[in-house]
Amino acid sequence: MQILALHGFTGCGNDFAPFAELVGAQWHCPDLPGHATNSQLPCKPADMIDFIDHERHNQQLQTAAPKILLGYSMGARAALVHACQQPAAWDALILISANPGIADEAERAQRRSTDAELASSIESKGLSAFLEFWQQTPMIRSQKNIRNDWRTRMQVNRGTHTTAGLARNLREFGQGSVPNLWPQLSKLSMPIVCITGRNDHKYTTIAEKMLQVLSLGDHSQTEHIVVDDSGHAPHLEAPKPTACAIRQFLNKLQ
Repeated sequence: MQILALHGFTGCGNDFAPFAELVGAQWHCPDLPGHATNSQLPCKPADMIDFIDHERHNQQLQTAAPKILLGYSMGARAALVHACQQPAAWDALILISANPGIADEAERAQRRSTDAELASSIESKGLSAFLEFWQQTPMIRSQKNIRNDWRTRMQVNRGTHTTAGLARNLREFGQGSVPNLWPQLSKLSMPIVCITGRNDHKYTTIAEKMLQVLSLGDHSQTEHIVVDDSGHAPHLEAPKPTACAIRQFLNKLQ
């Protein structure tokens, strides 16, 4: 099994390292555009597709082994953007806390405005102030439950970002800037597992809706797994049951 793993906003590829050990398989976890080592890269949806293509080819994910695309939060958004454009590239998707987009155009416009304001705030107040604010938002606050050594590692990684990179990512790849992918979900035919934390009510509801839409397509394997005692980042907040769920999903592919 070969897994290309895409991290969330303010994260980096290295955040997956301890979790990948629990799951097994061969992982490749790049820093996404706007983040850490790739903070200078453009972040628009077309640029994100090109980036994922580059990583897929660079890591030689062209062998006979099943090729799995895994994404968490923003990374799940990127995974869906690529999978909807190039569904034949992947044998399966693992989507952790995914949102296929905002259907209402007025709401999308409002989200673009909100993200632009947040981007300006990052640039004016600096990285440390933004991270302090971001980590206190309700969706991210549950990450305090991540085991201490993993969380300490994440905090160090977050310090490698730049204000310009994060601001660019928000403006170019925020929820309001990415196309609404809901109409395209039923066209996906590869096995898909959606994973959410039970305490993350918003994204659990979204995943339930995704399954309803996905069921309209030709799916041999589509499921939603809700992980107890976790919020928006179940792979980090409750890593053992999340890793178990992913291993079971991968075993079905074999």
